[in-house]
Amino acid sequence: MTSRLRAELVLLGVTVAWGGSFLVAKDALATIAPFTLVASRFALATLALGCVFGRGAFALGTGAAGRVRWRRAVWIGVLLWAAFALQTTGLAFTTPARSGFITATYVAMVPLLARVLLGRALRKRVLFAVLAALFGLYLLTDPRGSGANAGDALTLLSALAFAAHMVALERWARESPAVPLAFAQMAVVAGLSLPCALAFESAPMLPDLRSLGSIAYLGLICSAAAFLGQTWGQRHTSATRVGLIFSLESLFAALLSVGMGAETLSALQWLGGLLLLGGVVVGELPDPPAEGAPSD
Repeated sequence: MTSRLRAELVLLGVTVAWGGSFLVAKDALATIAPFTLVASRFALATLALGCVFGRGAFALGTGAAGRVRWRRAVWIGVLLWAAFALQTTGLAFTTPARSGFITATYVAMVPLLARVLLGRALRKRVLFAVLAALFGLYLLTDPRGSGANAGDALTLLSALAFAAHMVALERWARESPAVPLAFAQMAVVAGLSLPCALAFESAPMLPDLRSLGSIAYLGLICSAAAFLGQTWGQRHTSATRVGLIFSLESLFAALLSVGMGAETLSALQWLGGLLLLGGVVVGELPDPPAEGAPSD
């Protein structure tokens, strides 16, 4: 088995874990408030990375350059906190499948934000992908039934925050070591979520064994371990193939949620979800290589 195939299998495993996180988080929200859940998840992930990497988790440097890296890491962490706070709060009011599909729209939003913030040109394929994703989103929100709800709207805002986070990472991540940058982000998410939980949510009851299991899965598997798998996997395959693999997250979320009996989707909603996913995949596909250029 080649290194590339092993890497892509690891990344596929990460994607399945992330797909399952929607169902697990939805279940946990029955007993844990959103900010408390986010704080618990990322506090555990921060602790796990700190234990694994020790002092290396703090190695963003010192002096003027180090201060710049820490400041940028904090801003990236703030965007990640906004994304997860909005997504988790929205998940309390919508279903795991709808949350997964709507979250996937961040992939289509990234090139639009990159155009606005970085001045990058837009490919025609991306515009088509955005239109397909928007129409799929319209069908997914069941226009003939209950329609969109507050949870869908919050999740769409979270997708925008995820897109902004991706653009910021693309702009600044190359200037910082991967491990301390991820550690800083997780610490910021946990640090911002805790005061929000104390200010806006009632004191949580002692979590039962099932809730503790959910927190462990979200914190250790979907955050700490998934980051390690992503970091290793992306060293052995192309960014394009990584994007295509990760775009399957929403499909796994829907299949797991429906398969476990947590919800049902109408044929129209499945069509909308698959159309949205198709738009995301089309937007991720590379342009045909110029004649004589190597293919991906």
